[in-house]
Amino acid sequence: MAVTVSEMQEELHLDGEEHILQSLIDEGTDYVRSAVNYNLPVEEYEKYPLFDRAVKTYVSCYYYDRSTGVGTNKGLSMMINHLRGRMWGADNGQD
Repeated sequence: MAVTVSEMQEELHLDGEEHILQSLIDEGTDYVRSAVNYNLPVEEYEKYPLFDRAVKTYVSCYYYDRSTGVGTNKGLSMMINHLRGRMWGADNGQD
C-alpha cells in the first residue's frame, strides 16, 4: 500500500493540485519514517494501514495549513507512537 495523489484528491474533495499533493505525500512519507525508524525500508511500513493513514493525515494537515506554527497534529503524533511500537517489533523479528 502507498498513498496516491488520486486517493488524496478524493479524500480532500479536490480536482487538480497533483504537484502539491505528490510533494506533500513524499514529505509525509519521509516525515513519518524519520519519526519512527528511518533504517527500515518503506516497504516494511507499507504493510501497515496505519502508516498510510499517518501519511494522509500529514498531507491533509499541511495542505490546509502550510505553516508549521501550530506544531504536529495530535492524531498524527498518536499514530507515530503506535507505529514506533509496531516497527520496533518488526525490527526485532516480531510482528
